Amino acid sequence: MNFDSSKDGSVEHYYEHFYRKMIGLDSTGLLSFLWKYPHWLMERKFKNNNGKSILELGVGEGEHIQFVSANYDRYVAYDIDGERLKLINEFGIPKLEIQQGDAQKLDFPDTTFDRIIVTCLLVHLDDPEKALREWERVLKRGGTLTMYVPCEPGMALKIFRKLVMKPKAKKMGYDGYDLFIARDHKTSADRVITLCRHIFGDGKMAVKYYPFLIKSWYLNLFSVIHIKKD
Repeated sequence: MNFDSSKDGSVEHYYEHFYRKMIGLDSTGLLSFLWKYPHWLMERKFKNNNGKSILELGVGEGEHIQFVSANYDRYVAYDIDGERLKLINEFGIPKLEIQQGDAQKLDFPDTTFDRIIVTCLLVHLDDPEKALREWERVLKRGGTLTMYVPCEPGMALKIFRKLVMKPKAKKMGYDGYDLFIARDHKTSADRVITLCRHIFGDGKMAVKYYPFLIKSWYLNLFSVIHIKKD
């Protein structure tokens, strides 16, 4: 039997050939709005990053950077995929450091950063608890961890994918979308939130769900989490 990457849910094939047009920098129409909306929500409380050192983990192709107030002192774009990191150079952003590495084992001293930004990364990792402990380690006291977390495996997200994402992927020539999601999205939103509360404590953790604003990961598409380290 011949292997067809577009039908057999190859994660690598999706990111190489479809991600950018599906829900990335080259997407159009509704999908373009949908990938930009969470990034805007993550940054709307950070109108001023003056003097801050910022670490973005799982930076991908640099989708989030354009939404960040640029008066920071330092911005480190960190990802395990060196090829995708090269694309960030297209932006020509000042004070940007591009580093390749594993978000579960960071190459930084303790309490290095004022802000850590993470978009969707935790659901992909084999050991999200290990990653969160690393992020807590390099975050300064009083610093903030901001995360975008898809509401896996919620009903609203499943319906959205069935009605919007899967048909779009198939129309573009990628017929293995369900299998791709099963392989690449490994961790539930509930697990992420529970681990965050365990590691950082519950006192300064704010979780908001979108787009329906109901306090339920099961009935929303994604959440934005802000955690201030004591």
